[in-house]
Amino acid sequence: MKDLGKVMTDIVYVGQLGLDMVVPVILCLGVSYYLHNNLHLGVWVFVPGLALGLGGSAMSFKRFYHRIVMKGTKKKDKKELGVPVFSRHE
Repeated sequence: MKDLGKVMTDIVYVGQLGLDMVVPVILCLGVSYYLHNNLHLGVWVFVPGLALGLGGSAMSFKRFYHRIVMKGTKKKDKKELGVPVFSRHE
């Protein structure tokens, strides 16, 4: 049963990733369509709409990747990076 739970979790993750990638593009192109038809802007309005939608999809994919794939990794402390920290009151 543990394997079935893992499989179902992975299926949900794939569905969520698919929606996270498609919805920003559809929304931005929908707004572009509205601007083109109702405000009588040119066809050029679809280019920035597509660019914004793809950018939104990329950011959504980045968040998904860090939340799911990088779940087990540990963030590095500032001391490990060698960055001077001046706000420590020791």
